[in-house]
Amino acid sequence: MIDLKTKEGKALSKQEAFQLIKEYLDEQVELSRRKMVDEEIFNVPAHSEYIAFQLGLQKAFLKLNNLIPDQGDK
Repeated sequence: MIDLKTKEGKALSKQEAFQLIKEYLDEQVELSRRKMVDEEIFNVPAHSEYIAFQLGLQKAFLKLNNLIPDQGDK
């Protein structure tokens, strides 16, 4: 992921920046999903709270992702 505040990041077009952000959000949702099915998590005493937290993260990432316009939108 490029830091959007660096010189390289500032050189990106709005479309490219949006695409990078969307990719990052998709990666975070997938990472959260993988964490939820990790076998070690089932041994955590606060398993249900952990799952609820991960679901909350996924919901937040998906809401942010939905706010970003698609590549075809102008």
